[in-house]
Amino acid sequence: MIMKRKWEIDKLKDSKQFKKSANLILRNRIESLQSSVDKYFKELSIENLHSVRIALRRVRYSMELFIVCYDKKIFIKFYNKVQLLQDLSGNVRDVDISLENINSLLLDNKINIDSEIIDKANEKKILLEENFKLELMKFTLSKVLKDFLKLIA
Repeated sequence: MIMKRKWEIDKLKDSKQFKKSANLILRNRIESLQSSVDKYFKELSIENLHSVRIALRRVRYSMELFIVCYDKKIFIKFYNKVQLLQDLSGNVRDVDISLENINSLLLDNKINIDSEIIDKANEKKILLEENFKLELMKFTLSKVLKDFLKLIA
């Protein structure tokens, strides 16, 4: 038995029109995510990473409204993958922001710090980014995605 999630809304009920709307919205959100992922893989930039993060967030939060319309097992598997990718992209973004803040402080205050700190942060960013890219690639080819796309067809 799959337990109720904290974001499920008790009084929402499945109906043909509600599910039709859910399918339309979720297909749109997933198409937008796929487009953002394609752009990200063509150019691994901070801006494209941010676009993927926004698209993941939109998919995830839209999904939360429509769980009543779908098979929970397939739905939750897909939701958990989206949530994982959102978390991984957030980890990369956190290091980017930290590096930007450190560089800004260094420039504004004309101070020096041990370059090893920045080198370690850059190494961490590379590892996190590689992990995110790998998970994102696996996701785009996954059975979880294919099964969910069938569900909303």
